[in-house]
Amino acid sequence: MPDSTSRIALIGAGALGRQMAQHLRQQGRSVAGFFDDTCPVGATAEGPVLGPLAAVAAEYAAGRFDELLLGVGYRHMARRQQVFEKLQAAGIPFGQFVHPSAYVDPSVELGPGVFISPGCVLDLNVVLEANVLLYTGCVVAHDTRIGAHSLLAPGVQLAGRVQVGARCFLGIGTTVIDSLELGDDVRTGGGSVVTRSLPETGTYVGVPARLLR
Repeated sequence: MPDSTSRIALIGAGALGRQMAQHLRQQGRSVAGFFDDTCPVGATAEGPVLGPLAAVAAEYAAGRFDELLLGVGYRHMARRQQVFEKLQAAGIPFGQFVHPSAYVDPSVELGPGVFISPGCVLDLNVVLEANVLLYTGCVVAHDTRIGAHSLLAPGVQLAGRVQVGARCFLGIGTTVIDSLELGDDVRTGGGSVVTRSLPETGTYVGVPARLLR
């Protein structure tokens, strides 16, 4: 289970990072600050910017924080993986966060860097690989696996035995019926209904979801 006493630093001081910081603080978690290449060092309304990404290792060695979480959003999926893997290889630990309003079955497996927002449901034998983020109200049914660095927007519903690849972004309200496979780098538009496996990388929209050409 996540360590509720660790001091968390966030990669990214944009909208997603600030939202994550809010959830953390509301649950009594200590937010050390943000690392961001586009923001000047110093205090902000949401917390201090500790420096650019190049400063992470030095700040960790200096004891400024205990664990990281990644607040890089859906527009930069490859960057999510790149930053995570680089910092993990450098020995910087990634934490986890599970909002107390979420239901997470005891059988669920959570990788490092996982962030689970309010109102999510994770059923029997669900696996979330490293650096997966679930926005508010996602439902992940039994025996489903979500690949590393993926993001699920609010209200996504995955039926049982679904396999989601790496770096996938499932848009708000997407529904995936049972026993389907989504390949790496698949994106879906809001309200899409996935009724067949989607092995090909690309953006899918509609009911049923079809590949945009």
